[in-house]
Parts: sequence; structure tokens; C-alpha cells
Amino acid sequence: MVAFLYNRFRLGIFITLFVSSVASILAYVELSIQGREHWVVAWFVLLCLIMLARWYLLQKFLSIRNKEFFPYQRWHDRFLVGVVAAGLMLGCGAAWLMPYITANVQIILHSMLLTMGAGAIAYLSTSLRVYIAYMISIMLPVTIWLFLQQNSGTFVLSALYIFFMSAGFISVKRMNELVNDALYYRYDNETLIEDLQRLLESVSQTNKALEKISTSDDLTGVSNYRAFRVWLEDIWRQYQGNNVQVSLIKLNIDYYHEFNVQYGQETGDRCLRQIAGILNDQVSHQSQMVARLQGAEFAILLPGVSCENARPIALEIMQELKQRNIEHIKSPLQKVLTMSVGLGSQVVAPSSSSRELLVRADTALKLAKERGHDRLEILEG
Repeated sequence: MVAFLYNRFRLGIFITLFVSSVASILAYVELSIQGREHWVVAWFVLLCLIMLARWYLLQKFLSIRNKEFFPYQRWHDRFLVGVVAAGLMLGCGAAWLMPYITANVQIILHSMLLTMGAGAIAYLSTSLRVYIAYMISIMLPVTIWLFLQQNSGTFVLSALYIFFMSAGFISVKRMNELVNDALYYRYDNETLIEDLQRLLESVSQTNKALEKISTSDDLTGVSNYRAFRVWLEDIWRQYQGNNVQVSLIKLNIDYYHEFNVQYGQETGDRCLRQIAGILNDQVSHQSQMVARLQGAEFAILLPGVSCENARPIALEIMQELKQRNIEHIKSPLQKVLTMSVGLGSQVVAPSSSSRELLVRADTALKLAKERGHDRLEILEG
């Protein structure tokens, strides 16, 4: 409600100044004949100062970024004081001018005051207290002056002012209820929408986290077997019929069980993470994937890479692991950690399937183990 009052005040202040300027010009012309034009100037300057102070409060209110926790009542009271000050300036100024101006100008001033009162319905209806204060301050001084003139014409006019204030009060009271209800439901709806948006964002983030958990290996951070199989099928569908070659490197750490028994699970896990890092360093395209399939077995999927180009990658991985010089005294090979590697390659032909590539890479890895470990075997389709 307070925000509604302040946000609509900018247009209201310009309307007030415009109407006051027109009235001041008319009064200035009338009073200049009597040598009292400086009264009008002083009145208009004082009104402008009041409006300037209200404009300053408006800018101060708009500069508050977080309006969730701040004293609404204090800002409402400030707005009420500004409205009363402006209303008294208009009402008392009009009542003070009436004895010195002609009947025609009086009629114009009455019309302007009634117009200002009617216009206030649109701008102040959200606060019944503010509207009543404005109507009383702008119309009561003129109503009292008319009543004190003690003639039938002014009695009729004063009764018209009283009727207008009463009708305005009844109308604004009903409008205030409707507007406040609308603002209340609007606030409820906006709050509901914000809550739903936060809920959807939370669900989206949870889904992303769950998806990451379901497709990532907890220990090494690379893709897991499920993600590997899904991505392999996607690649196969994507390149189906294009005769694109896909290479698959499968790697298994030699005598990893013995390594774990000798050095402990924590060291073994650290070793797996190091190997995952070595494999990730060989991935150069977003379509390529590193996955931990099970235990100490990893795979690198290389879509669009020929067997000839995949072979240096596999050899580089084996060489990098040896250069790490990770001790493995239980290994019957070189007393350092080594791996057996199988490389399979398959053209994605219309009649082919991804299973053929898997069997080829599995067979190559099995041959590498059977032929002494720490070696690369290749089966190209």
C-alpha cells in the first residue's frame, strides 16, 4: 500500500503544480490590480517548497532496495504529513484569496478544488486515512469561509462541498476495500509464484545433482558404467550410416588387488584418482568420454578417431603411468604400477552395433593380460 502511494505520487505532484500554477496566474492578475500580487508569489513559492520536500522523500523511498524489512508505518505517516501540508496550502490559499477576487475567478477556483478532490480518488484510494485528511485539508477551509458569508448562494456552495466530501468518503471507502483486496490477492499470487519458482529451481538443481550422481563415479569423478553405455549408444545412433570410425580403449591396472592389500584401500583409491586424471588429460573433444567401468578398469571412448590415431593415445597413457613411478612391490612385473590396455575400433556401418566394438575392446584387453600384462593389444574392425 505504501509503495502504491509513493509510486503514483510522481504524476500527482505534476498535476498539483500545474493546477496551482493556473490558479496562481489568475490570482496574480486579480491581485496585481490591488497591489497584493506578492501574496500570490509567496504562496506559490511556499507550495513549491512543500512539493520539493515531498519529492525528496519520494527519491529517498525509491532508493530503498530491500523493502521487505523497513518501517511501513513511518513512511505512511510521512506521506500523510506531506498530503496534509499540500492540502492545507491549497485549501487555505483558496479561502484566503476568495475575498479579493471576482466571482468568475472564484468559480474557477471552486472548480479546480473540486477537480483536485476528485482526482485524489484515483491516487489516494489505497489509504482511506490519507484521502480523508487530504479532502478535509483542501475543502474544509473553503467550506468554512463559504458558510461564514451568511447568504443563500454561499450556503448552497458550502452544502455542495460537504456533499462532495461525504460522497467522496463513501466512494473511496468502497474503492479502498476493493483496491486493498486486489493488492492483497496480487501480493498472495506474487508470493505464490515466487515460492513456485524457488521450488522449481530447487527441483531443477536437485535433478541436476541427482543426474550428476547417477552418471558420475563417486571416487574418481569421471563417468560411470551407466553413463558410458548410454553415451556409446547415443554416438552409435548419431553416426549410424556415416561410416565413421569409433575407437574404444579399455585399461585395467595390473595386479590391483595385490596393490590394495599391500598399501591399503586409501592408497588404492588415491591411485585410481591419479589414473583418472591421466586419462582425462588425453580427452580433447566434448564427444570423447572417460569412464570407470568397474574396480580398476577404465575406458576411453573416442568417436571419430581411427585405430591408428588412438594407438598413440593408449601408449601415452601407459608411459605416463610408468613415469609416475608408483611403487608396487607385489607386482611380478617391474615393481611399479602398470596397466594392460586393449584397443578396439569399429566403423559405424548401418549393419553394425555398438556391442561389436565392446567385444572387440574386451577381447583385446583379455589378450593383453594373457600375453603378460603391461602391454597394448589392438583389434581393428
